[in-house]
Amino acid sequence: MTKSRQILIIGSSIAGISAAESARAQDPDAEITVVSQDEFAPYYRLRLCEVLDDPEIVPALALHPPAWYEERHINLRLGRKAIELDPEAHTVGLDNNEVLKYDSLVLTTGSHSFVPDIPGKNRPGVYTLWSMADALRLEQALRPVKKAVVIGGGLLGLEAAYHVSRQNIATTIIERLPHLLANQLDDGGSTILEHRISNLGIDFITSADVVALDGISDEAGSPVRQVRLADGKTIEADIVIISIGVRANVELAQKAGLKVNRRITTDKAMRTSHPDIYAAGDAAEPLDYWFGLWSVSRGQGRTAGTNAAGGTAEFDLRIPPYIVNTMETKVIVEGDKGIADLPRYELDVLMDEDSGNYRKLVYREGIFSGFMLIGDTHDFLRLQKELEMES
Repeated sequence: MTKSRQILIIGSSIAGISAAESARAQDPDAEITVVSQDEFAPYYRLRLCEVLDDPEIVPALALHPPAWYEERHINLRLGRKAIELDPEAHTVGLDNNEVLKYDSLVLTTGSHSFVPDIPGKNRPGVYTLWSMADALRLEQALRPVKKAVVIGGGLLGLEAAYHVSRQNIATTIIERLPHLLANQLDDGGSTILEHRISNLGIDFITSADVVALDGISDEAGSPVRQVRLADGKTIEADIVIISIGVRANVELAQKAGLKVNRRITTDKAMRTSHPDIYAAGDAAEPLDYWFGLWSVSRGQGRTAGTNAAGGTAEFDLRIPPYIVNTMETKVIVEGDKGIADLPRYELDVLMDEDSGNYRKLVYREGIFSGFMLIGDTHDFLRLQKELEMES
């Protein structure tokens, strides 16, 4: 009798669960186990900030009900951390001294919040927001708060600020770059978004460097009282949320001798430097590409899971559109943003601060090469189709 293929997946993010689903579709007889240090059933990370509005929403954020895993015979092991990987022995050691064997391994170890070395970062009242446990702790802490500061003007920082402000908390965003969402938008688009944010009653300070988180007293354990900037300005805060980016969880792969740059290196099949080990999601870097998007993590997980189960899939490395809905504003960016000051660019820009809408069409040497929509996005599908026809 042929022994069933043993597929082990480390991590329960969208990449990990997509890998499990695709592995089951590829091999109905495989033994599939998902191990995650997260205590919570896999959830929609994109909706994490909604927990700040209502912690009772947690069950509704689950990717799938328990029966989904049971019906597909996917063994979900929560609250366990993988601490050792032996590629030659095909084993993974867990933090409870258990050793699991595998034929194929998929690493979807994800990422963690990056906290820079700011004096006062460990004070009571300073938080990060990246996991369900983070969200629940923060929701409890917000209840008596009157003033909050969010450090970081990227997507997660904006989402955190929006949901904190909904609790009738005076909220200020501090961003090091000249604009909010600066890595995704041009100056005009950022200006429109910032106008919309101001209309929601949320303050923000750009081109600002945080130099310290001061406490009520100078003692290390004193709760945070204010955020101090490089120009000497201070912003009062009962609570501070640091949201300036993430770092990939690559320690397990590094210790095992897999090829790692900033993330785990893979090919288009999401195969790592070891033939029986795959990687996907925030911790993976196929051919030096990294996108940091939910849809990309899902696609990479599907590719990795299919191949771990004996398939021959390849991940499509085309850059997907950037689509978000934050601060009650829809934002879509696809293709060339036309930011560089080059003579071969032709830009068609419509900017209306009164309505809060922005449309930018980018032509490069006469060829339609990208677009940016903020607010009114009804032209998205038409523009995307035109862009695909030009490519």
